[in-house]
Amino acid sequence: MQLADLHMSTGLGHCRDPVPTEAETGQKCEADPRTLEFVERLLDEEKPDMVVFSGDQVNGETAPDAQSALYKSVKLLVDRKIPYAAIFGNHDDEGDLNREQLMALYEDLPYSLAVAGPEDIDGVGNYVVEVLDWGKSTHSALTLYFLDTHSYSPDERQFRGYDWIKPSQTRWFKNTAQSLRRKHQEYNHIHMNVAFIHIPLPEYRSSGKYFKGSWMEPPTAPGFNSGFKDALEEEGVLFVSCGHDHVNDYCMLEQDDNSKPSLWMCYGGGVGLGGYGGYDDFVRRVRFFDFDRGPGRVSTYKRLEWGQTEAKIDEMMIVDGGTVNSPEEAT
Repeated sequence: MQLADLHMSTGLGHCRDPVPTEAETGQKCEADPRTLEFVERLLDEEKPDMVVFSGDQVNGETAPDAQSALYKSVKLLVDRKIPYAAIFGNHDDEGDLNREQLMALYEDLPYSLAVAGPEDIDGVGNYVVEVLDWGKSTHSALTLYFLDTHSYSPDERQFRGYDWIKPSQTRWFKNTAQSLRRKHQEYNHIHMNVAFIHIPLPEYRSSGKYFKGSWMEPPTAPGFNSGFKDALEEEGVLFVSCGHDHVNDYCMLEQDDNSKPSLWMCYGGGVGLGGYGGYDDFVRRVRFFDFDRGPGRVSTYKRLEWGQTEAKIDEMMIVDGGTVNSPEEAT
């Protein structure tokens, strides 16, 4: 379960572009209670084994007490004993706590898998989570990579907008993946690698490629391409999922030089009523990834806060047999 862009505030929060304006007639929209009610419903219906906070959990501008804002969403998981990982977006540290301080909170919380990561590379929150096979196995069946995409461009004159994954992070990722690959070769079944970031990669802008879902706003990816998409493909990552652009919720297929499927690039879709919506009556949503470790399959779909609340939106299989699944085979 990926929770993208919760935008929690200190207090109740202010609803931005809610659909519908009132969840119940005569009831004023309060952003955080309504967001948490939505998340809580899906936690109880879907019963996920793990949750990924993919950035902008805290809406720093409206969170003078960022700690209380962070705790709101985490409490739902702690109460249900669900493990979770977290990375940061560009708004998390705009309140009274910086990234290091926020990560220190995550590291001390129950059921948290989040860690600051190596101090000698750029960013806070570059780390790996290994998911073991069923039973008493000591072999990893699934590796999840988490990377900090930072905030705003350090060179606004040349590259306007948002920051990018740095060379030190790419080296760390490749070295880690290559080291783990040797261990994963001892596993008798199919091992899978996936990744989560906050700000989309520049390749998310490639509108001519196959995609499924909603493309409602131009992807606000970095103006500088540091080549991390290539690194993901080289190290056998099957999909990468981001947040940041709230009203985009598509999955897009990358292909290699031989036109073979090489990487799915997905958006989670904005969850929080405290973040913007406003495009074509956008309804808040949550993306799920369902892993079937035996045959090495991954399916994905979204659930909505309003309207078709029982439906699995845009459900499709994106990985089969441990390899990236083509659109023709995705159902």
